[in-house]
Amino acid sequence: MKTKKIVASILLISSVIFLVSSCKKDKDDETIEPSATEQNLKLHIHTQVGNQLADYTSTFAQASGRKFILADFRYYISGIVLIKADGTEFPISGKVLLVKPSVQDYALGMVPVGDYKGIRYTMGIDSATNHSNPTVYSSDNPLAIQTPSMHWSWSSGYIFAKVEGMCDTTLAANGPADCPFFFHIGMDMMKRTINFSSSSFTVSGTAEKEIALVFDLKKVLQNIDLRTENSTHTMDNMSLATKFVNNYATASTIE
Repeated sequence: MKTKKIVASILLISSVIFLVSSCKKDKDDETIEPSATEQNLKLHIHTQVGNQLADYTSTFAQASGRKFILADFRYYISGIVLIKADGTEFPISGKVLLVKPSVQDYALGMVPVGDYKGIRYTMGIDSATNHSNPTVYSSDNPLAIQTPSMHWSWSSGYIFAKVEGMCDTTLAANGPADCPFFFHIGMDMMKRTINFSSSSFTVSGTAEKEIALVFDLKKVLQNIDLRTENSTHTMDNMSLATKFVNNYATASTIE
């Protein structure tokens, strides 16, 4: 009887050891997936007038109090480059955005996971693309023919930024917004680089990354008097167009 108990005990201990060894082996044999090396990145862009989101129904005002209403407000962003923590750069090739107030999210695609010092981009379009044929692009491409148009001709190229609406032109800036105004900004020399090279961020492998930007029309118009400076097709009023684009830097911020 005693011998049977001893044998039973040995069998029980052997079974436990076998089970423990089997569990450990199974755990060791599990395949461990490598961590993600890329992640989706998008820009979240607020197109604003002061502290208000831009739209086509509200009445806005310059710093002087001069009122205006928007009928169209669109602009191109291209040449997007991410600056890694070690100073090397990751260009997002071929990505052109046509930004408008009603759309805030713009997908940039997959980018390497890691730490970044900042981001740089162009307000406008590079020269080669600027003088390309818009009819070769598919209808869903920002560079395709738009309605209303964002393109002049092959020689003149794309309209980099278009702002249209009605404004108050009274001397005292206390009248209704009832006079048409427009800024049609284009030509190679009118593109401007926006540099946020000291705005660090991290792209992780676990969640989509979003970079929030603000472009403020009120700051673009900060030294422009809509009473007398209210129209440019760029070529016919270069000084006003230049004043407009030179304000991009202060009108652009990263949140």
